[in-house]
Amino acid sequence: MTRAVRVAYDPSTVPADHPTHEAAVAFEGRPDPERTMHKPETTSSELKLVAIGGGGGVSQVLLGARPYFGSLTAAIAVTDTGRSTGTARAIAAMPAPGDVRNTLATLAGDPDGLLPRLMQHRISSPAVPVLDGMAFGNLLIAALTQLTGDFAEAVEAAGQLLGCTARILPISTVNTHLCAELVDGSVAENELAVRALNKAPISRLYLSTPGAPANPAVIQAIQHADVVAIGPGSFFTSVLASLLFDHVTEALRETRATVVFICNTTTQPGQTDGFTIADHVRRLVDLLGPGTLDVALISRSEHIDRQVAAEYAAEGLHLLEPDEAELAQIAALGVQPLVRNLAEASEGKRTLWNKQDTIRHDPTLIGMALWKIALDRGISNP
Repeated sequence: MTRAVRVAYDPSTVPADHPTHEAAVAFEGRPDPERTMHKPETTSSELKLVAIGGGGGVSQVLLGARPYFGSLTAAIAVTDTGRSTGTARAIAAMPAPGDVRNTLATLAGDPDGLLPRLMQHRISSPAVPVLDGMAFGNLLIAALTQLTGDFAEAVEAAGQLLGCTARILPISTVNTHLCAELVDGSVAENELAVRALNKAPISRLYLSTPGAPANPAVIQAIQHADVVAIGPGSFFTSVLASLLFDHVTEALRETRATVVFICNTTTQPGQTDGFTIADHVRRLVDLLGPGTLDVALISRSEHIDRQVAAEYAAEGLHLLEPDEAELAQIAALGVQPLVRNLAEASEGKRTLWNKQDTIRHDPTLIGMALWKIALDRGISNP
C-alpha cells in the first residue's frame, strides 16, 4: 500500500493556545503572524505512536513523543545475547530481557524512583562471576517469566510495577537467536557474532527459529497506529532484527500509519561500516518492500563539535552527513527524506556498559518531528 505523505507541516497552523505551540515555533522557526491559523483536525490526545527497535533508541523516541501523542507503544527487540542478558536468558529460557528492561526503567512513571534505579542496577559479584555485572532488572524479568509462565505477561507485570507511561511490548515471545549470512559465505549464529568486529559484511539476516511469530499485541498496535517509528539503534541487531518475526512486515505494509525510519547519526562498527544513510534506507526498503516506508527522518547539524566527531571516527563511528545527491537517491526509493537538526547537545563521549557511545538524537526534537508528521496526515487511525 502506498501512502501519500506531505512532510512540510508549518507550525503556524498550531493554535497559540495549543500546549505544543511554543515547541513548534522553536523547532521550525517563528511563524508569520499574518498567516491564517487553524486548529488541526487531529488532537494530540487522539494520536497513536508505535516505536520499534532496541531499548535505547525506542525509549528516547517515546520520551520525546509523550507531550504529543495520547497513546505510546514500544515494540522492543528480543534477540540480544550480551553478557548480562545472555545469562538471564539461560536462567529462564526466555527471549532477551535487556532492551525491554532498559525501556521499562526509562519510561517508568518516576524514572528516578527506587524501583527504576534498581532495575538498572548492576550487581557487583566478583565471588560469583556469572552474576558480576548482571542488571537486577534482567533477573526480575526472568523471575516474573517463571512465575507467570509467559514472557509477555512478565513484561506487562513489570510495567505495572513501574507505572510506565507507555505500553512496553516484546516484539516476540519466542526464545530465538539472530543469525546472519555474510558476503564471504560464512555464517554468524547469534547476535554477539552478528555484531562482531573484523568480519565480512552482512548479506542476509534470519532467525534460528524459522517462522517465529511476532507478539500479536505488537501487530494489533501497528494496525491501529497513526505513526510507526523504526529506529534509531543498532541497525542490523536491533532495528532489522525486530522486523524478522512473522507478520511484522505484513502489518507495516497494510497499516494506514505513516511509517518513519529514524536514521542513525553515525555508522556502527561491525554492522554498518562504510554505509551511507541511503544504504541504510535501501536495506530497510528491501526488507519491507516498496511503498511501505514513507519517511526517512535524518539529522544534519552544523553544530556538532568536530573534535567530538573525530573522537567517534577514531573508534569507527563515522558521522552520517547526506548531501543533496544522497537525498535524491533516497527519494528515488520512494521514501521522503526529511532533514532536520535532531542531534542532542553533548559535552563529549560517555562511558556505557559493554556498548559504544554515539551521537544521540534529542528526544524533544524527535518527538516534535513525529508529531508534525502525524498532524500533516490530518487523520486519526481508529
